[in-house]
Amino acid sequence: MGNFAKNAVRMGANLATLKTRLIILLVVVGGFVLFIFVAGVFQSIIGGGGETDDSGQYVSLPPGTYPLNDTVEGYRDEVEMYAEDYGIESHVDILLAMMMQESGGKGDDPFQASESKCGYIGCITNPNESIKQGVKYYKSVLNQADGDIKLTLQSYNFGGGFIGYVMDRGGEYTKKLAVSFSQMMYEELKHTGNYSCIRGDSVPSGACYGDVQYVDAVLKYYHPVSSDAIADISPSFNGEFVKPIQGSAEITSDYGMRYHPTTGEYSMHNGIDFDCIGGVTPIHTVGDGLVVYNQSAGTYGNVVIVKHEENLYSHYAHLSSIDVSEGARIQAGERVGVCGTTGRSTGPHLHLETKTETWGGHQNPKDVLGF
Repeated sequence: MGNFAKNAVRMGANLATLKTRLIILLVVVGGFVLFIFVAGVFQSIIGGGGETDDSGQYVSLPPGTYPLNDTVEGYRDEVEMYAEDYGIESHVDILLAMMMQESGGKGDDPFQASESKCGYIGCITNPNESIKQGVKYYKSVLNQADGDIKLTLQSYNFGGGFIGYVMDRGGEYTKKLAVSFSQMMYEELKHTGNYSCIRGDSVPSGACYGDVQYVDAVLKYYHPVSSDAIADISPSFNGEFVKPIQGSAEITSDYGMRYHPTTGEYSMHNGIDFDCIGGVTPIHTVGDGLVVYNQSAGTYGNVVIVKHEENLYSHYAHLSSIDVSEGARIQAGERVGVCGTTGRSTGPHLHLETKTETWGGHQNPKDVLGF
């Protein structure tokens, strides 16, 4: 065969090889894109504790941001029944929020409780059995966690081993401990091939065991007082308001657009700020009502929210400590907490909001309260 013919054959072989490589590359890239798409769809189905910002990083949302769907609400009676059986009636709303995060109420195992019952997925095939087991297991974890709700929620996702891990490191849930436990467990178990990151922003840290954002994921559906508990609140409000801080507390920032003191952005300030002494100045409710929220809420820090009547709530943020219980009826001027600088804050102050909803419908407190 002449040199020309040999070169032609060689060139044809090289082209065939190149074509094969291109096909393989396209298949690999296409498979990766498909994986990302499916993962995204899956994540949108199961939900998360927050949203992502422009850089793709996780952003926590305040508790109660999203409502329960009709399917989960449809299971309220069953959840209440089993919660009563296990002596945790006050946890019905957190249990419903868990179901919302786990499945949205769909399927035969809406609490995703099979593993806690028999050690593997799919052994529960009846919603009623799932609810009973889910409530039972939650109660068991709650007892082990000494009543720490956030530790209970994360342990429901991670497994009971997380409780011992936390107890050996201070005894209180923190997001940092959740991440370090996830990293440790993933490093130990990744060789099995059974674990992978369900959140893209967990990949760099290797926190790919379970869901390190599970607490926030549940709480975004948590509406802490059921409709029955707040239905009769209106008659207790006498319509008179008092100031949240006794004496002549100075208002340091009004309601409206402003340059944010920590971010520098020109944005809406949804309340008014009062100067106060951190850890010292008592904060009082502006009117009679029912405490519908009394815990941490992201950038707000420690928060108390009081419902005074239908479509009227007051919100006290950045508290150093909280002095009222969820579900408690309180009178105008009663102490709800102490001034602080928790959350995103440049210094001790009270951030006071008035709203038509628990987490929305902001109004100018000066107009509503007559300050």
